[in-house]
Amino acid sequence: MKTLYFFLALTFISFISCDNETVPDSFSFGLENDFKINGEYHSTDNSVQFKITEINDSRCPSDVVCVWEGKVDVKIQVESPVSGIITLSTYDNRVDTVGNYSFKLIDVSPYPISTKTIKLDEYDVTLKIVELAD
Repeated sequence: MKTLYFFLALTFISFISCDNETVPDSFSFGLENDFKINGEYHSTDNSVQFKITEINDSRCPSDVVCVWEGKVDVKIQVESPVSGIITLSTYDNRVDTVGNYSFKLIDVSPYPISTKTIKLDEYDVTLKIVELAD
């Protein structure tokens, strides 16, 4: 009987752990990495630190016909090596630079549907950050 309770508890814990997907707080240059709003992130060599402070999603839901596709704006506050705020957009500004670093917006998910409200902490922002040559 104890074995059965242990097995049930282990199964329950494994289901819970699969549900909580964590995003690491460090990233590597030149690779696509996922980030969350208000997370504090740094490069693996600690040369860049930033956080995403705003996500504004006005994309047309996938199950609706719209005149305009809409856009997502992502505001990033870079804290080091130099301070700066950039806003990347799926519409007209996918790439911006701060100091010697280029930030490219690859994707923002999930894509909206009309029957579901997406909470800010549910968004994954995929960025590619590249160190530029001096």
